[in-house]
Amino acid sequence: MSTTLSNRGQVRRDAVLEIARDLLVEEGFDQFVLRRVAAKADMKLGNLQYYFATRDDLLEAVIRAEFDRDLDALRRATTVESAEGLKTAARALVRNWTTGAGSVFGTMSLLAYHHDRFRELNREIYATFYRELSVLIRQVSPGVPKAEAAARARLVTAVLDGVAMQIHAGVIGKRELTSRAADLVVTIAQGRPG
Repeated sequence: MSTTLSNRGQVRRDAVLEIARDLLVEEGFDQFVLRRVAAKADMKLGNLQYYFATRDDLLEAVIRAEFDRDLDALRRATTVESAEGLKTAARALVRNWTTGAGSVFGTMSLLAYHHDRFRELNREIYATFYRELSVLIRQVSPGVPKAEAAARARLVTAVLDGVAMQIHAGVIGKRELTSRAADLVVTIAQGRPG
């Protein structure tokens, strides 16, 4: 595929990514095939393959687009130099992970067990996420060593992952659970005993 797309081509590519994401979230990985995506996008398979040669190429693009949303949430929070920025990011991440992104990232995580391509993508995404989250943690807790900020970032991620899974499982009190998790995330970031 050409590395440069016209504006129209980029718009079409982005629309296909949204359609593919929706298909993955609503119908699952078994239904995530190029022919179905092409049909839902009202395009010929060959035209879809101009943008994404294989299902794995399309899936990786969907995962990366989803991850970009998470990075945006983290980066927006860095503009608020306080614990509130971290709380806002935590709430935004849980909201995203419980409204579709969990399916996207869950698919990546499961494929990472058996496919080198997705194992490497999984590592790359988590490393980037931890690094970006560490920036927020160091804003909330200035002077914390990088290694400690990275450890706290992994713990914060585990808490948010767990909250998203509980909400997805139908836990009652979604708003309260998210709010308490956001408070806990700040506690972890500050290194205070819980």
